[in-house]
Amino acid sequence: MILGRDRVTTRPSSPAPVSQPFPVLFGHGVPFPNRDLLRRTPPRIAAILIATLSLIALLTSSWRLALATPGQFASPLPGWQRISATGEGITTLITPPSTTGLVAALGSPMPETDLRTSVKRSVDGGHTWQALDRGLPLDLRLVTGTVAPTDTRSMIVSGVGGLFRLDAGASTWEPIRVPLPTITAIRYDQADPNHLIAGTELHGNFITRDGGSTWIPSSLGLPHDRYGTIPGAISLAQLQSDSAVWLMATAVAPGVFRSVNGGSSWKPVTTGLAPGGATSVSFHSEADGTAFVTSDRGMALSTDRGQTWTPVTSLPPGISPVAVVTEPASPQTWMVVGARGSVVRSTNQGESWVELPSLPRPVGPVFALSPSTTQRATTSPGIARIEGVPVLLAAAAGGVWSLALPPTTPATASRSELASGGRYIQATEHNISARFASAYDRLGGFERFGFPRSEAFVDQGLLVQWFQRGRLEYRPDLQGSPYEVQISLLGDLLLTDRPVPSDPIESTSERRYYPETGMTVENAFLRYFDARGGVDALGYPITPEVSEADRPVQYFQRARLEYLREFAGTAREVQLGLIGDEILRQRGWLE
Repeated sequence: MILGRDRVTTRPSSPAPVSQPFPVLFGHGVPFPNRDLLRRTPPRIAAILIATLSLIALLTSSWRLALATPGQFASPLPGWQRISATGEGITTLITPPSTTGLVAALGSPMPETDLRTSVKRSVDGGHTWQALDRGLPLDLRLVTGTVAPTDTRSMIVSGVGGLFRLDAGASTWEPIRVPLPTITAIRYDQADPNHLIAGTELHGNFITRDGGSTWIPSSLGLPHDRYGTIPGAISLAQLQSDSAVWLMATAVAPGVFRSVNGGSSWKPVTTGLAPGGATSVSFHSEADGTAFVTSDRGMALSTDRGQTWTPVTSLPPGISPVAVVTEPASPQTWMVVGARGSVVRSTNQGESWVELPSLPRPVGPVFALSPSTTQRATTSPGIARIEGVPVLLAAAAGGVWSLALPPTTPATASRSELASGGRYIQATEHNISARFASAYDRLGGFERFGFPRSEAFVDQGLLVQWFQRGRLEYRPDLQGSPYEVQISLLGDLLLTDRPVPSDPIESTSERRYYPETGMTVENAFLRYFDARGGVDALGYPITPEVSEADRPVQYFQRARLEYLREFAGTAREVQLGLIGDEILRQRGWLE
């Protein structure tokens, strides 16, 4: 058995009320039979049923969607919210690298619907949107676009059969009447608004130095076959500190090219990269010279302006990355988006990763980050309104989605928390939040949770508070029920490799078999388990008794029990492990 000590992955913690015959398994929407039903089922059949449903959960966890009304999607996991103001049919997002608050959503016609071409612009990070459709053909299928660096009211968008420009202060799009093939990537030069580079799928790159009125081929150094086909850019990136340095990704080998003269000529880059095409290339927004490239083979990192590359081998398996996003004001924080909607986040430059809620498919080719730096009303529709919390924006499933990101470090103590009923704990210099104080006392207090290690803050879309031995989370969807505040499944979080379930055995007064997980609890651990609330408080056992640091331990969904031989025969022989502290140290939040 391998216990997770160097990689953190998360599972949503949403235990269902016992009245439901088939509560959701690990938050993935796969039914999991409850213990009453399983007790009426022969043990061997129950074990087969559990294994089958667990396999279904594993295979479907990266793509399962929850359908709401026809033509709309509900958030697949807690956290992502669909921004209804942008409507449907959205295929991509565009944002200028130097402006964090502006984003444009591009929409295209959909067969057998009344959806038409649309462009909507937001200047406040996705909170309010303005329609900019005048002058665009109703049947134009938009592919990509770019925002001017000096005046973000000016944009160029491209589609199948057309290129259109919106000048600053104008309300109508004007066609750029040049015979260009369909453009797959286009980008303004951040140092020169008259200079743009555009890539095409089969006809190489084109360049303009007069704002888009005239274009010339710019494919010197790009490969071509005997039919004259030249792979052009599907992704473009420019180094902020040196506007002459550009990177481009192509769908075919070698995949990455570099220019040091503003795109006039290109050289292939192969050092450290696996053979084949790429899906995206980007420069880090704050770490000068750092670049990322993604492909269906994984992700690579460059620290020398894209000249040489090193594979990032720490990514969880099966991600198939299509984009990398870096977080403003936190250069060490990266986010990777997978082709099937999976999203992972690292706060330590790729050493370990935390799973974020997945996106519905299809995932758009652009993933935009917008920091939320001003206070917003919680009643505003369409997007999470949380003061000072960065927001991840994504085009997916025909719409724009937002996710409030957890901070890279826990919040600090606040005087306002005391005024609202919180309790300040001198030992760790944190409050027990007023939101969680009642549940903290009711569920076991200091013995169960220990001292607070953070203030209450938003983590993956949920309000949470960390303690030495656990974490409490507030579920607004269950407000008013006994499950409004829940104990997070930190045991599941720590345990990245599950042991094989054992065969069913007969339960006795000193041991109890749980068919839900195929594990047994016995002797001192069983006595402690029963005395401290059982499944409701600690969750189901997820390992047998094992040895860690010469000490018997057993993992449960919400806790780790430890047997201390020096206290054998006393009330202190079994104690709860400090798994909250352990996970916080893994994240770099606790020394």
